[in-house]
Amino acid sequence: MPYRIAIGSCSHPSLPQPLWPVLRSRRPSAFVWGGDAIYADRFAGMNWTAVGVSWSDDGDEDEEEKKEKKKGSWKVTFPPPSIHVDATPEIIREWYRKQWEVASYREFANGWERSNAEGAEGGRVVDRPIVFGTIDDHDYGSNNGDATFRFRRESNLEFLEFLYFGVPGGDEDESRDEDVVVDNTDSASGGDGVCRAAESDAGDDRDAMADGNDGGARERNTNHRDRRARGRNKLEDPMYQRAVEGKGVYGVQLFDFSRKFDDSIDGNSNDDGILWGGGHWVPEEEALVDDDVVARVAARHGNNNRSAMPNYSTTRSVAVFVLDVRSNKTPWPAKGGNHARRTNRPPPQSSAPRTPPLPPPPRDFL
Repeated sequence: MPYRIAIGSCSHPSLPQPLWPVLRSRRPSAFVWGGDAIYADRFAGMNWTAVGVSWSDDGDEDEEEKKEKKKGSWKVTFPPPSIHVDATPEIIREWYRKQWEVASYREFANGWERSNAEGAEGGRVVDRPIVFGTIDDHDYGSNNGDATFRFRRESNLEFLEFLYFGVPGGDEDESRDEDVVVDNTDSASGGDGVCRAAESDAGDDRDAMADGNDGGARERNTNHRDRRARGRNKLEDPMYQRAVEGKGVYGVQLFDFSRKFDDSIDGNSNDDGILWGGGHWVPEEEALVDDDVVARVAARHGNNNRSAMPNYSTTRSVAVFVLDVRSNKTPWPAKGGNHARRTNRPPPQSSAPRTPPLPPPPRDFL
């Protein structure tokens, strides 16, 4: 079977969507939303009062110069412009729920079972495509919506929540029970500028340690983190973190098509037997092609560069990058910087030697 990545856009939950069964039959490793996954703003008719003919002046000359040069032209306004009512975050969230309730889309996003493979303890293995992407104006909730839209950050977050519908541990209702904290400190001072989540089991661990049962609590917490690391984790997704910080919706995902199923089942399958991207998806901290992730890993590993080197084929890998061009013209700051190092505070002064940066990952496949 050939390797595939599907791309689509302009989906209205209230209209027929006949292509999802076709996409499912082709078993893509990923589906990329290219914008307008929903149309959250409401069409309210045509502005007929704008129809007419008017004289349009050209240039910035004064009135005498315009008359002398006879600069200008007649402007005809027709057809009338449309009128759209902007959506609130609650309306945007409801539209994403409606899109998820489209049975054929939900069946596609939930993947397909591998008939010739067994997962952990003989359980079934399910291939699931990596669903990600970016947004356009109607995802913002406004016709021609952009960075000036008043609910820009909220609409960005609702889109990221939608991408994790149906993902174990990533549902919207579950994630809203966790406290998201944004660390805006500079990476050089110990922070990495990404959001963190104070999960409910952390409180259980503290209670257990107070009772003297810290070993068992630590083991439970370690198992919990290991389980999440093998699958997709919304709170560790750099796209979600950037949306939380109000930086927009952009990111990159890497797929290594040289990987065989037998090599991927242990690394990319979680306890639920999900094989993300058909086993070809490379998790962000393994791929190291996202600048914010590179900064995070560098701050964590320090001088131990070897443990943070990327491990994937440079000839049979595909990196898919998405950018919300209505808010961002470039994803990461220029001159080799990254969002994790952006701060309004001056960098701390220290006499200690600076940790050398990680070597850049190989990108000759781009």
